Amino acid sequence: MPDLAYQIERLQVRRGNDSLLDCQQLQIPAHRVTAVIAAHAPEHSLLLQALAGAHGRQQGRLFGQPLPQAGRHDARIAGLAPAATNPRQRLCDYVLQDRLPASRWLLRPSPLDRDAATLALRLVALEAQAGQRLANLTPSEQQLARIARSLTQPAPLLLLDQWIAHLSAQQQLLLMQRLARLAPTGRTIICTLPEHSPAASHAQWLVLLAGGRLLAQGSPAQLQPAASGHPPYHAAPFASPPDHQRLAA
Repeated sequence: MPDLAYQIERLQVRRGNDSLLDCQQLQIPAHRVTAVIAAHAPEHSLLLQALAGAHGRQQGRLFGQPLPQAGRHDARIAGLAPAATNPRQRLCDYVLQDRLPASRWLLRPSPLDRDAATLALRLVALEAQAGQRLANLTPSEQQLARIARSLTQPAPLLLLDQWIAHLSAQQQLLLMQRLARLAPTGRTIICTLPEHSPAASHAQWLVLLAGGRLLAQGSPAQLQPAASGHPPYHAAPFASPPDHQRLAA
């Protein structure tokens, strides 16, 4: 049985008397790339927000410990970095911003910080632009810079919501491939994707939402019927028997 990042007994998001999202027995593996796909975009964003603790207390565990709580910083989690506000800032400095606490902003980054920034920029194919000012980057490069800044943070869990804005299909595919290679080194990555996104083929785990509920979860191979329009296989992916319900290594 693979290790779990999230083991959710029940997750609910409500607005007044209306249920916006209700997921039971949601399980997300550690050290994998999980894509959350929904027919309606707000649903997958709501799920990531709830996993980060933004919608009240939920029933479950994260890395075997209590789930995040609203209003409290959780060092286990990093989200998509905010868009840059200073167009004159250099890309390398922007990417390092979350690694340098406010008390150190006048100090030079350590070699470890610089290595983290270099690796992140290399992963998103922006290493050659490290010295450029943000104003000189294209919209897609600025979006990739946000992802690189997120990757420099030491948090073991990365939640990427709406991360594909301004990215071409080719850029999405390349980035998903690289994230899938990064994840087994110790990063758990959960990202949102629209329906029928070709990038989903490179995710190692899928969570499908429909009508505000968990429709199915499992590996892409397990959920292929759901993608082709046939009745989906509702995986119980972490039960011991049978073997086809186990996450592929």
